[in-house]
Amino acid sequence: MADRLSDFMTIIRAVSDAAAFLFTTPVGLAVLGALLLLAALAKLWSVISGRRLAAKAAGEDFGTLAAAGAAFREMAGMGVKAAGALPALAALAAVLVILVGVSDATRKVDEFVAGQKRVAELTATVRNLERRYKAVEARIDDLRDGRILATLSFFDYKDPKAAPRTQSVEIAGKELFIDAIVCNFDYSEIAAGRKVNLAIPFKVFSDEVPESRGISLAILDESGVPYMYRRPAEGLYGIAPDAYAARLSELMADIRTEESARKAGIVRSLYGDAVHRAARKGEAFDVWVEQTGGLSIKELESF
Repeated sequence: MADRLSDFMTIIRAVSDAAAFLFTTPVGLAVLGALLLLAALAKLWSVISGRRLAAKAAGEDFGTLAAAGAAFREMAGMGVKAAGALPALAALAAVLVILVGVSDATRKVDEFVAGQKRVAELTATVRNLERRYKAVEARIDDLRDGRILATLSFFDYKDPKAAPRTQSVEIAGKELFIDAIVCNFDYSEIAAGRKVNLAIPFKVFSDEVPESRGISLAILDESGVPYMYRRPAEGLYGIAPDAYAARLSELMADIRTEESARKAGIVRSLYGDAVHRAARKGEAFDVWVEQTGGLSIKELESF
């Protein structure tokens, strides 16, 4: 039953879209006028050609004046037929208006339902991310000629047993900074009155290399999602894995820049947050994303 109703609504919307295009847009009116003109010219050509052949068969002359007269009489007949068809055309116009109204109403209902579903999925997505977890492990491999050589490890929570993904960095300086973008969500949309912030480490810089010239972290998967935000299907609650993946990709795209975040309407603000440590050869530390947003550092034993 639902499939039949869906097919029926598809037909109604197709007819509605065609009617709206033909009768309410300049291009549609031009197309409709051109079609009517071509139909009228084809009819006139058929009538005149028939009269010419008939006159030739009867041995009569069928000149320009006779052709004009035949064309005029045919056009007058068309006008009479059109006038007679006005009630039917008015009824057809009323039906089309009703179809357009029904189509627009059902589209608005579908858009509202889809919007509510999207907000519910975004809420569930954020709740699955709202916790404290390790994002980066930094190990200082060497200090050489005023430069820091370090290995950064990123953790994929979709497969906790997998080996961390690593990135080697070399940067001038004596202090290593790890910068993050923090997203403060609009409470009325998806935070349900709670303070919800998500932090994404995205760059390293130093006391000698400013953030604007820092090194980007290889912390994103092929979909642009940080590895630390990925989750196994059994680790999700309140949302299906496919929906979680779709909404997470959407979130990451929305908060990539302040402009896109503002257009999305679900983000209140974006700001940066950086943590740093003086670089000492052989030392390591973890960078954690806190439940309330922002970063913190946990020292590790020397290796």
